[in-house]
Amino acid sequence: MTTYPRLTQKNPSHDYSSPYRWLHWTIATGCIVLLIAGQQFNLPLSDAYRSAGLSYHSSIGTVVLICALYLFFKRFVRRDTRPNHNLPMLKKIIATGVHLALYSLAIFIPLTGLLAAYYAELPVLLFGLVDISRYTAENALYTQIRRVHELATFLAMALILAHAWAACYHHWVQKDRVLSAMLDVDHWANRWQALCNKLGR
Repeated sequence: MTTYPRLTQKNPSHDYSSPYRWLHWTIATGCIVLLIAGQQFNLPLSDAYRSAGLSYHSSIGTVVLICALYLFFKRFVRRDTRPNHNLPMLKKIIATGVHLALYSLAIFIPLTGLLAAYYAELPVLLFGLVDISRYTAENALYTQIRRVHELATFLAMALILAHAWAACYHHWVQKDRVLSAMLDVDHWANRWQALCNKLGR
């Protein structure tokens, strides 16, 4: 029978480093913002609003891309030290597969987004400075790339939900440190409780 490190075991070897955590949550936050905000482009928008939206969207996507490339390098190329949760082999294989898919999508989706912006009819200013769109738009290529970009985002949504569900399952059902390794749940729960107590006075 497999035994799991319990939540009461505060072993540093079960936690990710601060850079790992910052990269992970920067990518996660960026992806969620992009996935939600990206749906607005299916609405009838003015050219000015669409151009500004594409610029913000592409800029955030570039930040996600840079972080994802570095995290991919740390995880699969340099193989930085990570927590060992003593999970069954099958769970480790599934987790590694999901992580690889998520990292790959975090790279692929911004790349296809930037490529779509290159062929966009409207100007797309990256970080408000550099216009990455071509002077001659190619609507056919833009449409095809955007379709691939959207399909990849739907796949990312499904994997993110599965990833989040698995993390919550480990924390509240298995009661191990899989989630706490990336997010100090107890710390933030205590801070939230302290804030609620302070506001309730």
